Amino acid sequence: MEANNLNLEKIFSIIKHSYSIDKHIDFFNWLQNSVNEILPHNLLLASWGDFENTLESNNLSYDVASNLTGISTQMVLDLAAEVDDLMMYLHGHWIENDRRWYVINQLQSRHDGNLPMDFISKLNQTNSLLVYGVSDVRGSNECLYVFFNEPAIFDVGDSVMGLIMPHIDTVLRKIQHIEPIEMPNALATVARVFSELSARELEIIHWVKSGKTNTEIGMILEISQNTVKSHLKRIFHKLNVTRRAQAVAMLSN
Repeated sequence: MEANNLNLEKIFSIIKHSYSIDKHIDFFNWLQNSVNEILPHNLLLASWGDFENTLESNNLSYDVASNLTGISTQMVLDLAAEVDDLMMYLHGHWIENDRRWYVINQLQSRHDGNLPMDFISKLNQTNSLLVYGVSDVRGSNECLYVFFNEPAIFDVGDSVMGLIMPHIDTVLRKIQHIEPIEMPNALATVARVFSELSARELEIIHWVKSGKTNTEIGMILEISQNTVKSHLKRIFHKLNVTRRAQAVAMLSN
């Protein structure tokens, strides 16, 4: 009973935090640092639009929160045809399941020929997924939330899903979503480099841009100054820069 009470306290704390989120970076940090404690995942792929119209391309919209190297919203948009096939299949299975959430385990070893694997094969760090759908009574569009996780078995309870998912849905509906990028080659290269930053590196560079010192960043993230320096070194290498001012200037483009 005490453990259950502690879990409920944590869930309600996470829900309370959701009320203050209004930016995409805050949503990402909330998912990775708070929600992950009760709903472990490496990637959240959200999709909404007209799932019934299979004849039209680009009829689905996407948003991504990922701590996987190279997996970003732009990457998903670039692979829209593959992702559309997957989401249409998952949506259809959700309908067949009476609109109840469900999991698919042991992804990388599935050979049933039904599940579209083109996009999944690019997520070789993940081996299970959870699908949660939301019917929008205010319009014709539905929203599908797909959580990908590294373990072969996705283990989460009904109570957690029932309590936390309405708030994830509410937050995602109110924040500004990332749009497809159309840019010259030089800036496109920068975008690809930033998509390779880890979740922790994105946090570090966010606080660098905010003007925080290594000491302050260490206190905020509860890590040592040496760890901050190590992260910055890797960030500089990925961005091909030598100073934090150059990294900030690149991020501000």
